[in-house]
Amino acid sequence: MSETNNIDSIRIREVVRADLDSVVILEHEIYSDPWSRTAFEDALEAENWDSWIAETESGIIGYACTMTAAGECHLANIAITQHHRRKSVAKRLMDHILDIAIRNECEKMLLEVRPSNLGAIAFYEKFEFERLYVRPNYYHDPKEDALVMIKDLTAIEK
Repeated sequence: MSETNNIDSIRIREVVRADLDSVVILEHEIYSDPWSRTAFEDALEAENWDSWIAETESGIIGYACTMTAAGECHLANIAITQHHRRKSVAKRLMDHILDIAIRNECEKMLLEVRPSNLGAIAFYEKFEFERLYVRPNYYHDPKEDALVMIKDLTAIEK
């Protein structure tokens, strides 16, 4: 089985400063409205933010950033390279994030997603995220509302 199809060859670890160049490049390749390098630097330095890398022997193939406060975990950013989508990389990252949120005694997880991103919405719904409300004019390039989704973490066994 090739490395890109073998979920076991994917390693999840915390982002370190040396990863930022690669993460920022991927962010700009993946998103039309990307985070700045400063945003990633701020997330690395803030106590209530966590950032994770998904990698294989060939390098970084995905990443995610979360912010935890007041018993809630906010999935602020998750991205997988085009070549590695639909190969369980996002699932591995999400499983890891949910595990951390539950260990940190978060009661719920929230996220924003473009309503036009039907693939992402379907992915989140597989993880039992529910549609909560629409946040108008959240995204800028192109301009679009955000669908806010929520997952109850209290029913998940620790």
